[in-house]
Amino acid sequence: MSDEVPEIVKDSLKNLGLTDYEISIYLTLIAKGPMAAKELSEESGVPYSRIYNILTQLEKEKKWIHKEEESRPSRYFAKSPDEALVIAKKQYNEMFDDNSNTIIHNLTPIYQSHDTPIKIALYIHRGRNVCINRSLSIINLAKTSIYLVTTDFEFLKIYYNDIKKARARGVTDIKILIEEEALGDKNFKDFLLKYKEIAEIKYRDQLFGTSIIIDEGENAFIILSQRFFEKLSYFGIVTDHIAFGPAANFYFSYLYETAELASI
Repeated sequence: MSDEVPEIVKDSLKNLGLTDYEISIYLTLIAKGPMAAKELSEESGVPYSRIYNILTQLEKEKKWIHKEEESRPSRYFAKSPDEALVIAKKQYNEMFDDNSNTIIHNLTPIYQSHDTPIKIALYIHRGRNVCINRSLSIINLAKTSIYLVTTDFEFLKIYYNDIKKARARGVTDIKILIEEEALGDKNFKDFLLKYKEIAEIKYRDQLFGTSIIIDEGENAFIILSQRFFEKLSYFGIVTDHIAFGPAANFYFSYLYETAELASI
């Protein structure tokens, strides 16, 4: 029976942490159905002196099989591959989290005890069309959320159709933050009425530039316009550092939580 299963399957089971004997037992139960320990030893080729220890590992710890207590002698059943893999993935995630916490807790203070420069790539996007195209590409990638900060009516108008399409495809968490003075601008106010149907809108003072953040920080883009530069009309910033998106999301959340709901 073991020879009938492709080696790639055995390799995959081994990569998930099963030993050769455990693989032999599991594949035997998959192919031939429930068995008692003695019969399983004969069919799988696992020595009878080892069979109970390995069965206990598979049943109690790895949970790829279960034991029928009512029968005498007890029989062992293989769990379906999909059920076993769900359990294995959950166990791996729990183990990964535990080990990650231990590593971070112990090594981060050591790492931070000396000044270690970090090399990152800083990407600068220059020009109106370049910044707009980059913004729209991010909006079109959104799966769960779009957070927009803007002091520029032009961007609000340009983004509308793509944000509306995102809402139609299931992006329901859409938040827009504007400057308080924009509420007195008729152009802003007319467009905000359209946005009100698809987004929650708040306002506050002392905002600058335009920022787009999607999926709680999975991607982010910041634009500074001619309002801030005499020679460069548009100036977009993004980095490849893993913290850029989450940091932008955190800052947006802080600003948004302390802002006022716009009454339009």
